[in-house]
Amino acid sequence: MKAINEQKTRRTIFRTIPALAASALLMLVLGGLHQPALAQDHSGHAQGKEMKVPQTAAEHRQHAEHYRSKAAEYRREAEAHRKMLADYSKGVARNPKDTSENPYIKKMRLHCEKYIKAAEGLALEADEMARFHELRAKELEGK
Repeated sequence: MKAINEQKTRRTIFRTIPALAASALLMLVLGGLHQPALAQDHSGHAQGKEMKVPQTAAEHRQHAEHYRSKAAEYRREAEAHRKMLADYSKGVARNPKDTSENPYIKKMRLHCEKYIKAAEGLALEADEMARFHELRAKELEGK
């Protein structure tokens, strides 16, 4: 009788633990969604702060300069990933008899290519926003 009760207890425990773990994980994930965001958006402004819409030509020029600096930053990040990929490829041992791509290099290459593409896309977007704000500044100046 004692052995049967112990088996029932073990079964109950082994069934309950995964359910509790899943519930705890779900609570953590859902709880994290309601935390204040500390990340930054693509423009570099901290989320949660009110952004002022530029009204004057000078304010539009400030925004344009901000976007030009962000574009340059994104391009530096893309270049850093190009260099990282080249350096990483040199440091991984290769088997001269194996003509296929080393799986470690392939994983890094795919990561870097994806990051480079995203950074270049953000740079183009920032360039476009800089042009927009320059145009608005000129319009407000009557040019």
